[in-house]
Amino acid sequence: MADLIKINAGFATIGQGAGPMMVTWKAGLFQKHGLDVARPPVMGGAKGVVRGLMSGEIQFGNLAAPAPLRANLKGEADVVFLTGGINQQFLIGRPGIASRQELAGKKIGTVADGGIGDVLVKFVSAQLASAGIKDLRAVPIAHGAQAELEALLSGKVDAVVGTPPECIDTIRHGCKYLIDFAEYGLNYALGGIAGRRDYIEKNPEITRKFVKAYVEGMHRYRTDREFTVDVQADYSGIADRTIAEETYDLTQPGMPRAPYPVVASLQTLLDFMALELPEAKGADARRFVDDRFIRELEANKFIDSLGR
Repeated sequence: MADLIKINAGFATIGQGAGPMMVTWKAGLFQKHGLDVARPPVMGGAKGVVRGLMSGEIQFGNLAAPAPLRANLKGEADVVFLTGGINQQFLIGRPGIASRQELAGKKIGTVADGGIGDVLVKFVSAQLASAGIKDLRAVPIAHGAQAELEALLSGKVDAVVGTPPECIDTIRHGCKYLIDFAEYGLNYALGGIAGRRDYIEKNPEITRKFVKAYVEGMHRYRTDREFTVDVQADYSGIADRTIAEETYDLTQPGMPRAPYPVVASLQTLLDFMALELPEAKGADARRFVDDRFIRELEANKFIDSLGR
């Protein structure tokens, strides 16, 4: 193994988004493609991933889009998305709320940290208002699945933005999915693998190996339910295997074979961010994407070779 290239990678949180990276690591696919990658650590959110990329602590990171886009626009970072990934979000209503129409004048929970959940709270509130469902008020809640559940069950809030596996327990307590963000083209679109632009330019072969391994890992995720559920339960610390199974069954159907960064969805996010962030006005999402490595894997038929 002396010829393996040693690099580091990390991910933002223990949710579903890290699944393909951890499957890639656990299945030995980084090694297969010439890389020595230590077990990827949790980096303390997307902001932690951005810091890790810019400091060189990690070379590649899995994270949601708002934090790196904001850091890029403010001149604090220069990172680009190399792939898309899993990023499935729902608007979840408390017990007794059966439809989005019932949210007029109600309360939506937010951790107000500038992360993807916070941005999507603002986004969906604006979408609902434009559809005539007005006066949905944002109420601060503590971060974490348990805090969200308690806020919903106590009636402190009437809805939250959630993602599996964390949101599954809320559904088991009688809460309901009111909106799937796929409705707005935002699932599987606002996260993925990113790297620092200058590192990618200086190390295209390492980047090529990493993306190739990750794409094969996504295929393994899509096609090997038992293995993926085992990995999800392990890295997420899920004691109840049925939650990991339900997470898989929710996320697998929409996963793309070729995980391109979704420029149109990133543009939707940027345009919405521009309402509060002047630097985002007129920003072109293509600036923050480098999809050449995915394009190569399609052109050379590697993705086809993996099968369906």
